[in-house]
Amino acid sequence: MKQGGQHPIAAGVTALVAVAVGVGLIVGIGMFVGANIMGLGGGGAADDQGTDPDAGASLYAPSPKPTKTASGPAITLNASPTSAPEKQAASTSPSPSKTVEEKPAKEITLQAGIVQAKPMERIDLSGIYPRGEGAILRLERNDGQGWEEFGIPDVPVRGEQFSTPIQSGRVGKHKFRMKDIDTGTYSNVVTVTIG
Repeated sequence: MKQGGQHPIAAGVTALVAVAVGVGLIVGIGMFVGANIMGLGGGGAADDQGTDPDAGASLYAPSPKPTKTASGPAITLNASPTSAPEKQAASTSPSPSKTVEEKPAKEITLQAGIVQAKPMERIDLSGIYPRGEGAILRLERNDGQGWEEFGIPDVPVRGEQFSTPIQSGRVGKHKFRMKDIDTGTYSNVVTVTIG
């Protein structure tokens, strides 16, 4: 080792620290200049607010205004594409009976998964009951001798839909319908031939 000189390791560490400080200063100055050029600095907006109060604003919220609500239905159910719209009278003033909104009657739509089945083959019956949420339906059958209860547990309506599997050993044509046990409303009739 040299007398009066620095240790080689200490000199290397000192040089490394000097380089790190220099690089840090250059990066810091570059970031400061870049932020001011891009308008991210805080000083420029404060100076501009003296002449323009909205100069530093970055959020704009419009004042609230009342919205108009629709007067008619958003969805029309059970519309027939072949039906023509009703013609209005020549009078421009609406009649009192037309101004009252009429609600369509609840209709139960029934369908069978198959129309031909072997004796004791599973038959899936399902359907839709608009605005019939929570209703209890009873299955009825007519095999040529009049309508009678089919003898399965009552079917609940959930999400305006219902379904139930059935089986029958009686051979022949069978007509099925669903009945709302509270209102007495009937579904359409579906026919399944067993045999």
